[in-house]
Amino acid sequence: MEGLRHPRPDIAQTCTWILGQRRVRAAVPALLAALEARSCDIDVQAAIVTALGQIGDPRAFPALARVARQGAVPVRRVALAALWAIDQERARPVLEDVLATDSSAGVRSEAARLLREETPGARARSSPS
Repeated sequence: MEGLRHPRPDIAQTCTWILGQRRVRAAVPALLAALEARSCDIDVQAAIVTALGQIGDPRAFPALARVARQGAVPVRRVALAALWAIDQERARPVLEDVLATDSSAGVRSEAARLLREETPGARARSSPS
């Protein structure tokens, strides 16, 4: 987790990748702090967002929803996938909003793709019986 603060972006990205691959839940607070601290490092931010999606901890949801709407284009795209991986039901309104309002065609396309690739049964779980 110390590597998240390393001044070299490549080292921070590698450390982030390892934390995501190992799904280290204890790293979520440090990853969230790094997401804020490294706001100018788009590649590092994208790696952090991807790792948070891999870890799947719901504590990351609010920060991911914020960057899905306000981050750089590459970060917004991966944030949508991370939100979807964490909780499709909670992510649906965010993705629908992005689909309707985002200025980037690529980001809107990613939102549409994720919404189309809904996990079987997710709609049934969210619909009243």
